[in-house]
Amino acid sequence: MLKVKMNKLHLAVSASLITSALSLPMVAHSAEAKSTDEVEVIQVRGIRGSVVKSLNTKRYSDSIVDAVTAEDIGKFPDQNVAESLQRITGVSISRNFGEGERVSIRGTAESQNRTLLNGQAVGSADWWTNSAASRGFNYTMLPSEIVSGLEVYKSPEADIDEGSIGGTVIVRTRKPLDLEANKIAGSVLAQHSEISGETDPQLSVMYNFKNDDETFGALISLVRQQRNLRRDGIESWSWAKRDITLTDGTVHKNVYSPGGGGSAMFLQERVRTGINLAIQYRPTEQLDLTFNALDSTLEANNENQNFLWIPGYGQRVAEYDQNDVLTRPADPHYNSVDLINHDKVGQMLVGGELALSPTGNNILDETKVRNSEIKTKSYDLKADYQGELWLTSVHVGYTEGSGGSEADRSVGWEGNYVHSFDTSAVEDVRTTYGADPADGKQWDLGFLRYDSNNAKDDETYLQVDFSRPIDIAVFNNVKFGLKYRDHSRFNTKHTTDNRTDLNWNLADYSLSMPSDYLSGLGSDGTLRNYAITDSNKVRAEGDALDWNYRVLKASTFEVEEKITAGYIKADIDVDGMRGNLGVRLVQTQQSTAAYVGTSGSEVWTHDDRDYFDILPSINLAVDLDEDLLLRFSAARVMSRPDYAAMTPSTSYNLETKTGSGGNPEIDPYRATQFDTGIEWYFSEAGLFSAVVFYKDIQSFLDVTPSLETHEGVEILVNRPTNGRSGRIQGLELGYQQEIYDGFGVNANYTFVDGEAKDADGNDTIIPGNSEHTVNLSTYYETETFSTRISYNFRTGYNSGQGHGYVDDYGQVDANFTYNVNDNLALVFEAINLTDEHTFSYQEEGVQQALTGVYADGRRFVAGIRFNF
Repeated sequence: MLKVKMNKLHLAVSASLITSALSLPMVAHSAEAKSTDEVEVIQVRGIRGSVVKSLNTKRYSDSIVDAVTAEDIGKFPDQNVAESLQRITGVSISRNFGEGERVSIRGTAESQNRTLLNGQAVGSADWWTNSAASRGFNYTMLPSEIVSGLEVYKSPEADIDEGSIGGTVIVRTRKPLDLEANKIAGSVLAQHSEISGETDPQLSVMYNFKNDDETFGALISLVRQQRNLRRDGIESWSWAKRDITLTDGTVHKNVYSPGGGGSAMFLQERVRTGINLAIQYRPTEQLDLTFNALDSTLEANNENQNFLWIPGYGQRVAEYDQNDVLTRPADPHYNSVDLINHDKVGQMLVGGELALSPTGNNILDETKVRNSEIKTKSYDLKADYQGELWLTSVHVGYTEGSGGSEADRSVGWEGNYVHSFDTSAVEDVRTTYGADPADGKQWDLGFLRYDSNNAKDDETYLQVDFSRPIDIAVFNNVKFGLKYRDHSRFNTKHTTDNRTDLNWNLADYSLSMPSDYLSGLGSDGTLRNYAITDSNKVRAEGDALDWNYRVLKASTFEVEEKITAGYIKADIDVDGMRGNLGVRLVQTQQSTAAYVGTSGSEVWTHDDRDYFDILPSINLAVDLDEDLLLRFSAARVMSRPDYAAMTPSTSYNLETKTGSGGNPEIDPYRATQFDTGIEWYFSEAGLFSAVVFYKDIQSFLDVTPSLETHEGVEILVNRPTNGRSGRIQGLELGYQQEIYDGFGVNANYTFVDGEAKDADGNDTIIPGNSEHTVNLSTYYETETFSTRISYNFRTGYNSGQGHGYVDDYGQVDANFTYNVNDNLALVFEAINLTDEHTFSYQEEGVQQALTGVYADGRRFVAGIRFNF
């Protein structure tokens, strides 16, 4: 039997190659894969029901797909959608402020994976002023209550939007005509954040209407969630090789040293409101119209209270004449230094005493006070018409992500005292100061400055798809289509001149530091008590002043992309084998614009380029036995660079002297990938799977740090350059089983091995690549209650950004549900039960080069869910 089935596999591959060659001129595009193909209808209720539905989605897909399904209407497995995604093999997430924010698939960077809402793009923006404009989706904007399921496509199909090297996440929302009439569901929850000590409401409600004829339905969901968070941290930054000059004239050449550091306390009030509206009209069995609208807003006002040591702060830089001859050397930064010889970076500065400034102040107690808000909107209309032979679909829509920080206030309190730092201990920075950091009288206002950041990310799209059954060789269905996307990303920043004439003293604007600040972090020598700023008072008095904003030209850019795609896909279905074969053609017209030139004489400059991609793909699933599947896939894939990386613009911080910039000459990422896997479905809720994958990446990007001068300040800026080829290969293992009467386990492991070269042939980093990822979950469920405990672990990875290498991280989460009756349930959820903290350093193997160690604390959620 196996021989017969493998002969069919050979037949399909041969036919695939022939069809691929013949089909290149017949191409078009569709974005939503299998949106109308329901393999098996299962009433999902509870953990086990979710597991079974997710396994069925995986089992009956033609591609290599994993899925997560809501446990009930309005009840996703986790409060945060990204947290649920991380429990899938090959998927890792990055956390910010204790919450899952971005997704990485199979060792690729976050921006090399796409998230689609019902098969279409979703606009996204960031609230933080110095965030680089990324293609990665911000999952904090997606309320889990509106999600019915997630599908992670690790092998592409021709009718799914291109743009992913790792994988594509498709978020599915519910349709009104699929639900009961007059259905009401929702939750009233309270979330307690341990570090901030605050308890905040989490509210959601959903109502579904459909008429008696079931031809018209409307579904509306409302969400309002609040969270007051606090993050405690110890930071340093901008580690690079520098010449170090002491006050006695001694010069140490080429020393690996920090640009600064300090203790930091971040506070934020997040208020997320979301509205999802779905309207469905099905007047006949042939015609189905569906409209979806999503409007999500995140208010994210925040403050960052920092007490900093910055070598060279307040001191004069070197001066040169018009012939580039040194006329006055820079003031020396140090009285003394502690140097070690490190195996990887050579001579390294791990401590020092910082000298007085001869003309100013050398210590900065800085507070950032921000008014931030971001929005995501999506409007999508789809029409399906089933004729006698052809199924025709038309999709039109618009999505927009916008916002940023309307006011970003920098409040700089200063003093001039001898002080020292010591970074020799891992996960710690010890400091001493010649004046008491907690005594506000010692610190006068050095400057007050107002900045702002505003971004807009939008896309208009139109697509048409046609499909019909056929009976040609091994093929039983053909689908083809066209899609046009008009995408733009605009980012601008404004700044003001520093106000230095206000004569404020911190004693009049200070608050006491919380007594539990940095609990569990650092040592006795870590700065735990310093005067912090009353942000409300600064807002009131600072906002009343007159501010003259000017465009920060170095950080302003625009990207426009006009993308035309077409595809053809043929489904394969013969005895014991199914799959699909297709090709996608994509033309991208790219235009980038930014200010170029020296400060004061910048010119708005455009760079235009076009590129064309041919992206064939094949997916095969062979039934080796009734419950045993063999899978194979091969594809050509591509991913476009981050928006901020595509222009010569620069985003930087004058105080920390760090930044990132772009390069209009960089190319898209392109790769050829192969997958082979086996899946054994040994019970309704049982699975063992193993997949081997290989990605031959022809065009990596390198990130090169260099010192640049902006506004008269030397800043360490990371910019991308075109690299050489590389590879990512790995293994995914998965196991799920209901062991006995409601008790089940879910375990998976992913190994990723990546290698890339820079332009000179040297090994270089692959951002987002964790070598090992482990997920373990156990659940127990009866008719009355259910509980689940989950553990997620990933080894260290390079972020590809200024904070460098992120250390190993593991987290334990748990939830419990008690069903009072069929309509009411009590719920409890605990996040980060073991109170883990995150640790990062400038580069792998140099842990003393700390860039951040942060505590976000535990969170607890409790309340009721209702369903009528």
